[in-house]
Amino acid sequence: MQIVYEDKKQKFETGATPIEIAKTLGVQLSGVIAAKIDSGPIDLTRKINEDTKIEFLTFDSKEGKEVFWHSSAHLMAAAVKRVYPNAQLTLGPAISEGFYYDFYDIKLGDNDLELLEKEMKAIVEADSKFVRKEVSKDEALALFKGNKFKAEILGEAESPITIYETGDFIDICRGPHVPSTRYLKAFKLLKVAGAYWRGDSKREVLTRIYGVSFPSKALLEEYTKFEGERSKHDHKKIGKELELFETSAWSPGSPFLLPNGAIIYNELLKLAREMDKKYGYQEIITPIIAKSEVWKTSGHYEKYRENMYKVAPFSVEDEEYALKPMNCPFSTVVFNAKTRSYRDLPLRLADYGFLHRYELEGALDGLFRTRMLEQNDAHIYITEDQVENEIIRMFEIMKEVYAIFKLTPLMTLATRPEQRIGSDDAWSRAENALRNALEKSGYKYTIKEGDGAFYGPKIDIYVLDFTGKPESAYAASTIQVDFNLATRFDVKYTGSDNREHTPIVLHQSVMGSLGRFMGIILSNSGGDLPVWLSPVQARIVTITERNNDYGKKLLSKFIERGLRVELDESNATLDYKIREGQLKKIPYIIVLGDKEEAANTIAVRSKDGKTKYGVELNEFSKDLQEKIKTRTL
Repeated sequence: MQIVYEDKKQKFETGATPIEIAKTLGVQLSGVIAAKIDSGPIDLTRKINEDTKIEFLTFDSKEGKEVFWHSSAHLMAAAVKRVYPNAQLTLGPAISEGFYYDFYDIKLGDNDLELLEKEMKAIVEADSKFVRKEVSKDEALALFKGNKFKAEILGEAESPITIYETGDFIDICRGPHVPSTRYLKAFKLLKVAGAYWRGDSKREVLTRIYGVSFPSKALLEEYTKFEGERSKHDHKKIGKELELFETSAWSPGSPFLLPNGAIIYNELLKLAREMDKKYGYQEIITPIIAKSEVWKTSGHYEKYRENMYKVAPFSVEDEEYALKPMNCPFSTVVFNAKTRSYRDLPLRLADYGFLHRYELEGALDGLFRTRMLEQNDAHIYITEDQVENEIIRMFEIMKEVYAIFKLTPLMTLATRPEQRIGSDDAWSRAENALRNALEKSGYKYTIKEGDGAFYGPKIDIYVLDFTGKPESAYAASTIQVDFNLATRFDVKYTGSDNREHTPIVLHQSVMGSLGRFMGIILSNSGGDLPVWLSPVQARIVTITERNNDYGKKLLSKFIERGLRVELDESNATLDYKIREGQLKKIPYIIVLGDKEEAANTIAVRSKDGKTKYGVELNEFSKDLQEKIKTRTL
């Protein structure tokens, strides 16, 4: 058989393994954990029986990490079975950063993880090999007798079944894996969480253990150090510390914004509406509930039904309604409210209606992944020859908004999926318009083949997080071309030829979900917000009780000027009051003592710890108002 490696071709005996091929080719195997051929990643000991290209995977590659972390999930499961023999295995995949395994009939908490880590170390030291075998379905069922979860998996599989043995541990698995446990040198079990079998809340409750692993202790130490830094940027932790939002079992996935959080949210909403007004968008307000017929017409009922909330009036059992998961169909009612001509286009309609989408409980994540959301949403009705220029115009809005927060965009062009509507010619024209807009605007972009929506191609825009690493960027904005909406809802306009035409619809969301965008800003800033976004822009602290009346007088003046200022007139020490203000990340601390009161001035302490004395109230107020007006960082 012929093997191609780095553009070099060489003949090998059929059945040669990647290890044998590497040795013949002179490839250094240090750090190599698996191989990749045309059919995908394989074990280093797997026999190859056909002509193929070959790569050698290390932990540095995405696929190498998946192999390493999947192997680590098996290592952890083997330790769990030793410590808790009655635990039933379910599934244990690699995830974007690390791995987890779900178990049934086991009770443990975070304090038990140290014991499991000790057992994992013993298995690593034993240097047990990962051995791949193929067995019949009956043999596999016998191996996992009494485990209803594995029986369910096997019931859906076809023979032969692939299993892996690692010492005395056996699991159903397609692999591949590292050659032996000694490769899994450094690991850490992170936490214990609950999960449902196959993500179904009506099924069994499982115990999920999360972990992460690396080929060296140095990499683990680097990760641990980074995690300490990342915890400072955890928007959920920040939300708790700054009293911004809460979650409740009353409504999972629907955050409760506290007064401080509502201020930030409303400032973002204010910014979004200012941009809409500046760039010629008209705001509409539409219902949050509609008959299911709407969603059947739009296509969401068929393709998105599992993520929708069905509701019905108590008194009318035969009529089905749904909470809207998207605003799109409602813009068609506004368009069709009167006869339109080509002179009305582009018609730009902004809609901030609340949406409800059913997300699995395990996927919910603070403000990032919710079941209730409000989008900075717009639908633009245009002619086909307006598409390119309109998209370039959208980029200008995005640039202006992103500049306020110093966000760096990463552009992706998602092209036609296999399941789609519209002609190939129409798709080509739309993709070219998106591509031309990106290139004329000077953006570099990556292409996500086949990742477009069923109704048209799109540009998805990501923003870098505090690490600056593209692989951990947040999805933020989207621009989508839609061939479907206007056609399905019989939307027409009269062209310059006095004939009826169907417009194209662009879906645009600059900030995406406002709650999610708020979470991004909190995470990137570590909660250290600019003065215009800060719930409390300044806090007055008095040195003694006799200065409290002066503090109240100044507080009234600040409030009259529309500034968010509060007064701390407690009996605590000055140092304690200042420290409290710093912990709450308040931009300015105004210190009042006898000298300030006598001179009718203030002392202003900024975030950098520097204090400016003898400041006039009007001078400080004007400076603050200017920073707020210009949204200065």
